[in-house]
Amino acid sequence: MGEAGLIELIRRTVRTRGRLKVGIGDDACVLKDGTVLTTDAYAEGVHFDLAYMSFRQVGERCACAALSDVVAMGAEPEVLLVSLCLRHDVRDSDIRALYRGIEAVCRRFGCEVGGGDIIAADRFVLALSASGRTSRPLLRSAARPGDFVYLTGFAGLAETGRLVLKHRLRREGFAAAVRRHLRPLPRLDVASSIGSAIHALIDTSDGLATDAAHIAEMSRVRLELDASAIPVAPATRRLCRKLRLDSTRFVLTAGEDYELLLTSPRVLPRCVGGSMLTCIGQVRRGSGLYAVSNGVTGQVRERGYDHLA
Repeated sequence: MGEAGLIELIRRTVRTRGRLKVGIGDDACVLKDGTVLTTDAYAEGVHFDLAYMSFRQVGERCACAALSDVVAMGAEPEVLLVSLCLRHDVRDSDIRALYRGIEAVCRRFGCEVGGGDIIAADRFVLALSASGRTSRPLLRSAARPGDFVYLTGFAGLAETGRLVLKHRLRREGFAAAVRRHLRPLPRLDVASSIGSAIHALIDTSDGLATDAAHIAEMSRVRLELDASAIPVAPATRRLCRKLRLDSTRFVLTAGEDYELLLTSPRVLPRCVGGSMLTCIGQVRRGSGLYAVSNGVTGQVRERGYDHLA
């Protein structure tokens, strides 16, 4: 049934009891006092690859991904809990390096590791739970007709870096892409600086098309993306040519960029807090996700990564 179908099954199975301000269906849940809670699991071979990543880089990457969900709710990260499923061959020095990577990211955002759990397993897996706090949660369901659609950074840059590392290509010209894959720092600067101007917000962990479709569905609106306006780095175009990939489909489906996709009624600056911000479309009345390319409007059916597909 895919991830979306499974989430809907879970949502229909459990019951609300009045303790949550925001429950299942957004980047994180929100308690009535403004506490934001989220959890994610990261498995070797799915979310990271030790064939080309160090344990410190795994720690940095997974910490960035976990905290991104807190930032995508308009919250300031506070605490990170780390649970480890460890293979028997993981050494003490590996764990030290892993936590040094996690700590480096926590230090960057002023949050701290508060504990976790450790078990033995036949596969290396991390489960990270993050918390934060906000007085005004920013939700996927708050886009309104007339809003502009904005994206931070470049679409598909992290996946570009992953493929460069996976295929062991020369890194010349791909340094920024590799860096975005290994250390996708959450765009807290953007969320903090223009939070009051944001209606809907989500981070692009599942791919631009999937996450834009989430906003459209949950806000009950139609999102129209301008295909020519989507920011694509020269490195991504070069990689697509090299690997013979369709660049438009690539940037729509590439996941784990951890950029912010947001809607706002305002015309926003092109740079916020040191991060690039690009207007890539508009919100209209209706439903679904559409793209305008060469004057032709068509429904976007491409979707990003689905663990259960």
